[in-house]
Order: sequence, then structure tokens, then C-alpha cells
Amino acid sequence: MTIIRFIAAALAALFIAAGPATAAVRQAPLTAQDRADLQRVEQYLSSLTTVQADFVQTTNNTDLYRGRFYLKRPGKMRLEYDPPIDFMYVADGTWLTYYDAELHQRKDVPLGSTIADFITRENVRLSGDVTVTKVSRGPNLLSVQLVQTDKPEDGSLTLNFSTSPMILQSWVAVDAQGTVTQVDLTGIQPGVQLDNKLFVVPRSRKDR
Repeated sequence: MTIIRFIAAALAALFIAAGPATAAVRQAPLTAQDRADLQRVEQYLSSLTTVQADFVQTTNNTDLYRGRFYLKRPGKMRLEYDPPIDFMYVADGTWLTYYDAELHQRKDVPLGSTIADFITRENVRLSGDVTVTKVSRGPNLLSVQLVQTDKPEDGSLTLNFSTSPMILQSWVAVDAQGTVTQVDLTGIQPGVQLDNKLFVVPRSRKDR
């Protein structure tokens, strides 16, 4: 897997960036059960203060990477990969940063310009700048597919939850080129104490 392809896949896993506005997507018809379940999802995500978990990331069912996921709402998130991958993605409340530890390089984009912003907000709403396009269910499973309302062609993000109890288990992203990236969470620990230093990105070499 090339570095460029890996970066694209990792970004697709959660950080689908917004582009220039186009025609807004129409929300899928929702049943009363769909609306009730979406309300449960909003309440669950909004109730999370901190989360720590291990993750396994696969791309097109072939490439596999492991790492750790941290969430501290509002605004803070971190995905770091196990060696030999030296990349991490950090949201500090304002910026979403890709950092290459080997090259000491970073790239920052406004957090609000990415779909990652909605899950880090103080109050999560599955409406407005994100649109629900599909709700599906299985045994102890609820899946919610989302796109950016003004840029649906950039890709979709599907959140998968267990229902008893409700816990975020995984997400699946499909980017504009059709690349499918799945991130499965294990060892999920909600409500843990997380140091704010986790969400501070090292400076790039040129900033030193």
C-alpha cells in the first residue's frame, strides 16, 4: 500500500473533508422507529464525555492497521497507529491535524470543515450539515449512514452501534473513489480520564 493511498484511506475513515457546496442531498424517508432510534443515537453520542479504545482499520478488506482511538468531547479526538506507521490524526477543538512523526510534518484543516466535527460537538445532531441516508438494523445492531448535506458525492460514513446497551462499535467510510475503509473498536472504555496533552500536536520541523 503506497503512503498516498494509506493517507487517503485513513482520512476516509473519519475525516471526510467538506468541499464547495452543491445541490443538497435529500434525507431518506424515515419511519417512526427510525426517528426514535436516531434520537437514541443523538442522546448516546451527546452523553459521551470521554472514550478510549483500540481499533483495527481495514481498507477494501485487504490492508490492516491497528492503533488507539481517543475522544474527549467537545472538540477533541485522536487516532494514533501502531508501529511501523508513524501517523496520527488529532482534533484539538479548532483544527484537525495530520502529523507524520518520522518526517516531523503536519497538515492542519479546520475541524468544522470535516465530517469528524459532528461527533466531537457538545450537542450531536444527525441533521443540518449532515444528512441521514439510511437506517438499518440487525441482531443487537443499529447502523446509520450519513453524508455531508452540501457535498454528498464526497463520500458516506456509516456508524454501527450495538443496541443493548448502545455502544459505538465501528464506522465504515466510502470515499468519492469508492475506497471502503472500516474501523472496528475494541476494549471500549467510556468515561475514562484523558490528559489534554493527548490532543496537542507536536510542531512541524519548519516551525521549530
